[in-house]
Amino acid sequence: MGGLVSKALRPIKSYNIENRAHRVISKEKPTVAPSYPSTIEELKRVQEVEPDIDVKLNKKDIKLDERLKDVYVTSHGRPEDDVTKEKQEQSKKRALPQDRKALPDFDFGLKEPEKVPYGRTTLRQAIDYISAHQINPEEVTAAKIAFEYKLKVEDVENILKYFKTYEVYIPETKTAPATFAGPTELRRQLYNSNVKQIDGKKNVVDENKQAQMKNT
Repeated sequence: MGGLVSKALRPIKSYNIENRAHRVISKEKPTVAPSYPSTIEELKRVQEVEPDIDVKLNKKDIKLDERLKDVYVTSHGRPEDDVTKEKQEQSKKRALPQDRKALPDFDFGLKEPEKVPYGRTTLRQAIDYISAHQINPEEVTAAKIAFEYKLKVEDVENILKYFKTYEVYIPETKTAPATFAGPTELRRQLYNSNVKQIDGKKNVVDENKQAQMKNT
């Protein structure tokens, strides 16, 4: 489509092109932009010192030309091509690595440090205590997190304020209301189920103890 349009517009663009070119050439040249006052003063000073400065600049200086002929550069060392070839030959003879296994894929795209210094936290730790705080903010407070992970309380408060774990939001439909089905909701369900299991086990243990006491 673009080619057809350009072909159609080509005769219009080339119409009376010679007359238009002469019209542009015959126009007066634009005036030169005015110089800065400091530049004008510098030119006046140079003209006072050297009145024939324009003639000297346009004329070839024979003495300067002779001095330039005496200037030359000597290179001490090997040519660059030889050095490059030598490096290429050395790279061919270099032994290949024996362990050709692929690097392991880390959980968060990077290797986690084995030791975490005081006042620092890893991405895994941050996700753990941010999620725990979202599940149960009354129990998992900033003070407890700071004490457990050796952090400042102010830093933990800022982390919990400005960072959250991702949530999966299911919008409202005609048959079901809007719900959150993200990681926090799943962790909360697991947390509640674990609490129920622990409470159930406690009740069983208490019943067994009471039965044993009655038998004795």
